[in-house]
Amino acid sequence: MESINLSAKSYLDFAGLGDLKARAKDNQEEAAQEVGRQFEAMFVQMVFKSMREANAPLKSDLMGSSAGDTFEQMYHEELSQVMSQKGVFGLGDWLAHQVTGKANAEKAMQAYNQTRDTARALPKEDSAVSMPLPGTVIREIKGQTYE
Repeated sequence: MESINLSAKSYLDFAGLGDLKARAKDNQEEAAQEVGRQFEAMFVQMVFKSMREANAPLKSDLMGSSAGDTFEQMYHEELSQVMSQKGVFGLGDWLAHQVTGKANAEKAMQAYNQTRDTARALPKEDSAVSMPLPGTVIREIKGQTYE
């Protein structure tokens, strides 16, 4: 089985997170990848926890025990770390790309320039015609229309 190369084995490993913070000063892209993986692992752990809670009413008393529940929780924690390391969902890679990728302000300006060129001008107030709603009474008094 492959070893997990994360400096922080979980989000509760404060020594590993301190090491990650120190390494982030030297190589921000690698640190962003690792933070993305940790986020993905935490997300997958939450998904597993929700699945365990949803299946709780279906468990029988014959096979259920607190030791089995603890083992299942520990297994899911390790499984989420391995899944995030392999990038199963791609959430960690997406998050790292958002942090280190092209600046969001630059992307927004490009999108604005594209839509500005193709956008239509709004009609002038004089040329706009209002349509009455069905069932409304329109009265005309001295050349003015009232609803």
